[in-house]
Formats: sequence, C-alpha cells, structure tokens
Amino acid sequence: MSGRKHKGAENIENLCPVARKRSIGAAAAVPPTKTTSAYEHTSSPSVLTFEALEEMGIGMLDSEESSSSALSAIALAVSTTSDENSNETTPCTNVARMAHQQARLSLNSTASTLDNTIIEVFSEDTQERTLQQSAEKLHALAQAKRSALANSECSSNSNSPSKRTRNPLATVTCNNQIEPLHAQQPPPPPQQQQTPLSLMPSTSKQALRQKKPTQAPTASQGAPPPPQTLTSRLAATENFFVYRTPVMSAHISSGINYFDKLSDEILLDIFKWLPKKALLRIATVCRRFNRCARDETLWTRLDLGLRTLRPTALEQVVKRGVPILRLAQAEIQDPAFTNDPSFIDFQSRLQYLDLSLASISLSSLRTLLAHCRQLKKLSLEHAELNDEICLEIAQNSSLETLNLSMASGLTANSVGQMMESLTKLNSLNISWTDLSADAVTALVTHIPSNVIRLNVAGCRRVLFDIHVDTLQKRCLQLLELDLSDCNSLTPAALTSIMKFNSLEYLSVSRCYLIPAASFIELKNMTSLTYLDIFGMLSDAAMEVLEKQMPKIGINKFIHSSVGRPTVGTRRTSIWGLRTRD
Repeated sequence: MSGRKHKGAENIENLCPVARKRSIGAAAAVPPTKTTSAYEHTSSPSVLTFEALEEMGIGMLDSEESSSSALSAIALAVSTTSDENSNETTPCTNVARMAHQQARLSLNSTASTLDNTIIEVFSEDTQERTLQQSAEKLHALAQAKRSALANSECSSNSNSPSKRTRNPLATVTCNNQIEPLHAQQPPPPPQQQQTPLSLMPSTSKQALRQKKPTQAPTASQGAPPPPQTLTSRLAATENFFVYRTPVMSAHISSGINYFDKLSDEILLDIFKWLPKKALLRIATVCRRFNRCARDETLWTRLDLGLRTLRPTALEQVVKRGVPILRLAQAEIQDPAFTNDPSFIDFQSRLQYLDLSLASISLSSLRTLLAHCRQLKKLSLEHAELNDEICLEIAQNSSLETLNLSMASGLTANSVGQMMESLTKLNSLNISWTDLSADAVTALVTHIPSNVIRLNVAGCRRVLFDIHVDTLQKRCLQLLELDLSDCNSLTPAALTSIMKFNSLEYLSVSRCYLIPAASFIELKNMTSLTYLDIFGMLSDAAMEVLEKQMPKIGINKFIHSSVGRPTVGTRRTSIWGLRTRD
C-alpha cells in the first residue's frame, strides 16, 4: 500500500508542481521510514484539509468565476474510483483516490459529504482554527454555486473568465448518462450495489459518448423505457455541429427559387466573374443557366494554348462567339467539326486567331477558316497550307496582320490571290516559307501598298535586287523590312532601300554579297533607327561602323517580331490583347 501511495504522490508532483505544505506537528508524528500525505490519514478517509487540496493542485479560489473549477476538482477528489469516462486532458485524473475501502457514493451523497465535511483536530489549536475556516469557506462556495445553478440554466464556461458561456459542472456524467447538475437523481434501489460515480467537466469529448449500452429490461420485467438523455440526443447524428438560422432554414424548406426573381442582365453580371470552367459547370444546372452561360458577352476571350481539344470541341468553342482565341501549340483532334446542317451557314465572330505551331488537319483548318469572315489578325506559323485554305484566308477582306512564318504549301497562285484580296493588310510575315521565284514575284507585284511591316527572310537564291526595287515602288510607307538570309542581294539592293523615306528598321543579316563598306552609305537615311547585320562584320569593323553611324542602333534585335502574336516570354496575350480573364 505504501508503494502505491508513494507512486500516487509522484504522479501528483508531475501533474501539479505545487510546493508541499506540512504542519510541524503532523511531520513529527509520522515515522521517518514512511511518507504519508495529509489526505492519506487512516483515521478519517474522507477528510479534506487545506494542505491536502494544495498538494492535489487545488487552491482556495476566492473569485466566484472560478468556483466551478474548484467544485469540479473537489468532486474528483472525493470520487471513490477512478474516472472511467474522462480522457487525459481532464484535470487531476491521475491523483490517488482516498478511502478505497469505502462504498461508492452517488451525486446526492457527494453534495451531502461536501456539506458535512469532518475536520480532524490535530494537536495544535492554530491548525484547528485554520482547518475550520477552510471548511466553512468550502461550504460557502458550494452553497453559492448550488444557488446559482438553481437560478440559471446555463452558466459560463470559457477559457476567459470574463467571457464564459457554460459551467463545467452544469452537465456531468453519472451512471453512464448526462444530466444537468441541478436535476434530482432518483435514489438507487437498496438491493443493488451503487454504480461508480464519475464527475467530469462537460468540455470533455468523452462526455458526449456512450459507453457500452446497458442491457435493456425485457418485456416480462415490465420496466418502463429509459428516458431520452442528452447523450442520446447528441449522439444520434454526427453532424450535430451544423447550425442553421431559422431564416436560412425557412429559405431552404420553402422551395422557392430566388434566382427566378433575378433578371438575365443581373445573372450575366454575376456570371462574368466566373472562370470558363465554372461557366461550363453552371450551364448544367438548369435550362436558364445554360442559356445565360452561353451568352456571347461571357466569351470575349479564350486561351486554349498547349491544350488537347477532343473531337467536335472546336466547333463548340466557335459557336460560343469567341472573338479572341489562342490555340498556340494546341492539339486539335479530328473530326473538329460535325456535319450539322445548322453549322454550314454559321459565321463565327472570330477576329483574332492564333494557331501558331498548332496540330490541326487540312480539312479541319479549311472548315474553321470557311466560317471566319471577320478576321483582323491571323497567325498560321508552321502550319500546313494548300490553295483552298489560302482562298479562305483571302475572303477576310478586313485582315490587317498575317503571320505565315515557316508555313508550307504556298504557291505562286495562292500568294497572288491573297495579296490581291487583302487590301487592308499592313503587316505580313512570310519568312522561311520556301517560296519559289514565281511566288516571290507574285508577292512583290501584288502586295498591298499600305503594308508598313514586311518580313521575307529566308528567300535564298529566289529574291533578287529587282524584287527589292519593285517592292520599293509598291510600298512607299514601309517602316520595317527584314531581308535576312537573302543571299542573292547585292549592293544595288541597298541603293533601292535608301529610297524609302520612312524606313526605321532594316535587317540584311547574312547577305554575304553586300560588302561592309556599303553599309556606311546607310547613314544618309535620316529615318533609319535600327540596323541588323548579324554575321557580316568582325568586331573591329563593327566598332568602326558604330563610330561612323552613332545615331543608329546596330544589332539590337535577334528575332523579328513582324506579324507575330507573342513576343518574348509573354504568353497571356496575342497582339497586345489579353486572352485570359
């Protein structure tokens, strides 16, 4: 017994590190070989002294706000058995219990024990008076708390003393049930043994859980059904923490669709803040939402770059009326369009279309361009073309920018048709398209006169000085001209180029037939701002040329931006227009 008591004392020290207080008389009466705490006195197992309470970590609390915690700790101290329902977070769960030989008490007997606590008298009169005052103080606190519980149904129990909402002893567990503390407990039958008493603050999660259900009485016994307790009401559903105000519940249970009271304009004003994926999902809610989600005002721009479009998906996108569409490096699976008769005469609202490096078949590209008659800017970089596709491109009379860089399948006939029809074209990139000499001739002969930016780089052995002279006569307002890698050009081409009055940018990189001394003559062009001659001069010759032409920037641009929808690392816009919301 002494070893178990000593072990209980060590647990108390770890749980409540409070300095022990022992009287001189009591210490002298205890043998030195055995340490006995004040609450382990053998003569009276139910004695509660001031020192014993402080050893258990229970101080004498003077404030009324913390009296509930004191009652909870005292109730745990007088419990005859360990608290079976409490968890490790319950205070003083490991404190050694007193009077293990005594019979287990009920809640009413606990209250009467607190009211009639016996104080043993030690040898000294001063200690007797101190103990008497402690007992009276405990009795006064118990009476005050019992009166408060009787007057109010809900006390406060918050971590902050000034903001308590519920009393920790307002609900206790007794006989595997949860009942209010002020409720009268029926006395147990005299022939049955009293069940273990367990007092626990209601803040513990274990207070809401049932232990093993007791065996219900049979019909032969004629016992009435057990009353419904708070535990059974709370344990009936796991979502007891979901709370809805009466107003919210009324809205849900009324069955009224409040969206019907909103006009389509208000719905569109709400839907415009949703991303495109959310619009597709909300279109499946009801027919009205489907109709509003398909409105053209919600589909002004769409970015499907680097995506894979399933068959017929491109048709659905075009039907939404998207004017700005980016499909750069997208993979469009066949068939991209169906044979729906209603789609044959459909005209899309596409104005800015980027198909750079996109994977699309010839038939799908032709069908797409056949429904586009309002295009203003088009990019078909690295696309496979034919005469039929070029004819569909030529039908867009409002086309201003055309990027055909690295495209294949261009012929002299198709190039001539496009140059004759696209009268509003002002920016053309037809570099590295493996044009024939006839195609280059058709280009410079029929090119619109209002073109101000032109890139014909990569026309090796097919672009000659006469073509540059013809181009100078057709495009007098040219601002940018890229003739890189046109190996057949000679210094005579520079003579024709110097006739441009508004030329600001010129690139003749890797035109090896033009000598370095000829570039010094370009300093007489007052409008020329930038000159790219990569691969033409050595470092020493470059320094001399820079001194001769101090107002002209030399070799400032590695790549040409003529007609390209995106420049650099920017991938969220095409031709300066945003493609993402």
